[in-house]
Amino acid sequence: MRRRVTPMPRPFASGRAARVAVTALLGVAQAVFLGVMAFATRDAFVAIYAGSAPGWSVLATLAGAGIAAAACDGVARICAESLGQRYASAMRVALYGHFAGMSRRALDTRRLGALSLRFVGDLSALRNWFGRGLPRAVSAAMVLPSVTLVVFLLDPALGLAAALPLGASLCVMGVAAIGLKPRHRRLRSGRAKIAIMAMERLIAAPRLDLIGRSASELKSLEKSGVNLRRTAVARERRITLLRLIPQMGAAISAIAVLATAGQNGLATGAAAAALSMLAILTMPLRELAEAWDQFCAWDIAREKLQIVFEKPSRRRRTQALGAPAAVSIKTPQRQYDIPAGELAQIDGPMGGGKSALANAIAGLDHDPDLTIRYRDAAGGRVRGRLPKISHIGDQLVVLRGSLRRVLTLGQRPRPPDEAIENMARRFGLSEMIGALEGGLMGRIETAQTLSSGEGLRICLTRAALAQPDLIILDNAQFRADPNAALLLDDLRQNTNATVIIVGPTHGLPEPDIRVPTYCDPVA
Repeated sequence: MRRRVTPMPRPFASGRAARVAVTALLGVAQAVFLGVMAFATRDAFVAIYAGSAPGWSVLATLAGAGIAAAACDGVARICAESLGQRYASAMRVALYGHFAGMSRRALDTRRLGALSLRFVGDLSALRNWFGRGLPRAVSAAMVLPSVTLVVFLLDPALGLAAALPLGASLCVMGVAAIGLKPRHRRLRSGRAKIAIMAMERLIAAPRLDLIGRSASELKSLEKSGVNLRRTAVARERRITLLRLIPQMGAAISAIAVLATAGQNGLATGAAAAALSMLAILTMPLRELAEAWDQFCAWDIAREKLQIVFEKPSRRRRTQALGAPAAVSIKTPQRQYDIPAGELAQIDGPMGGGKSALANAIAGLDHDPDLTIRYRDAAGGRVRGRLPKISHIGDQLVVLRGSLRRVLTLGQRPRPPDEAIENMARRFGLSEMIGALEGGLMGRIETAQTLSSGEGLRICLTRAALAQPDLIILDNAQFRADPNAALLLDDLRQNTNATVIIVGPTHGLPEPDIRVPTYCDPVA
């Protein structure tokens, strides 16, 4: 089965571009209302300077424009949060689908903690940028030129006085912003190191303590914490600087406006309105620093996600034959055929590739040196799909929930409860059913709460209930179980499937077919 590269979801696809446009339009509307506020403020100060109270129309305009500007800002943030959540959801679905289509070997080479961070840290960075940073950037992009234009319309001299310090502060801010991304990268690396270490070591902490590793682990954790603190403080210093620069620029602009108004004898109302606009401008400029911080985090996360999506992946398609599947295995040395309904054994030395061959037959891995074909009982070739396969290996697949759910994962429709319980008891789970509160509906949290014998019998029960066309038993605990022969007999009696056992078959029925690993071509 050839693998293909999955494209990473585009940020502005699936209607998300329209939401960005709405956010931008709300930013424009906010800027317009702020401009209306400026002129209403000017008219109010003109009236006060003339010794009369501002008219009701002026006050109503000032209040209405302020409320409308605040409403535009709030709705824009809600729209952007929705955009961030939608994109995060699309990325989450695409990421899981991509992982599902990857080979088991490719996933086994990646650390569990690193895979978990793709779902937690990277998607949080995505949501923060699109849900918070983006609206702040849009707001600043709309408000900054609009406020400057309003000040120019109030009086060109005031506009020029305000624009020069603001422009200079933005230039300085742009230069200072360059250093934030490297600090973000170092901080992300430190956080990831601690998170991955915690994910992989916490569950094994008692066993690590038993072998005397606790002191070493605690020392390493403390050292990582010190390094992380230094990196986090360095990043926070840079963000604080980015926040202060526009504030200083706005303050200098205010001084310039007052000086210009005083020197040129400009109207008090115009100066007051210009100062109110500069005060309003301070907040979006500060938020521009936050937006850049969130963009840096997302840009680094995007690079990591892109690497994942470049890994080959293709979802497996199955076709239930309703009959035993025949398997043809072509290695570089020769070809082996397992007839439908037979009991076969994959044999070979330790480390000779038995499990690798079993994973390839099960469709979990792709090996370019192998050609594996499946046929139905009548000899017809199964093209482009896998037959219905149950693979019983060392890793027990358990999702948190009831025992009934664990026993019937992937089965639609689910068998009746009576049939599930009867099959479970047949494979030796009576004691477990009795011990669980609620019996079949009793809750199972993790695979670690199950004994090796319980895990094996759950897998065998699940296979018998699923009625697959092909069963692959790659589990050393199965062969070591004192009741292995009876369990295998029950499995074959309750299923109509070809069965492949990986490894030695001592104490089990003699296999009909022996398949040596392709690393050991001696028949």
